[in-house]
Amino acid sequence: MSYKQLTIAETEHPYRREMDAEQMAFVLQGILDNENWMTDEELGAATDLLYDKVAEEKQTVPGILTLQ
Repeated sequence: MSYKQLTIAETEHPYRREMDAEQMAFVLQGILDNENWMTDEELGAATDLLYDKVAEEKQTVPGILTLQ
């Protein structure tokens, strides 16, 4: 088994890097409002952001990054 050291940018959903904060907030609000206009790409990017935020809050060992 081999391991590859990744940068944080390499672990993000590709579409997440294209979205600005306003676009992401709009998608997240759409999710909260139970709307269905979001694309799979937008939902994937939002899920990626939310996962990172939860992992950041729950991380118990400094310097260890858990990837999904």
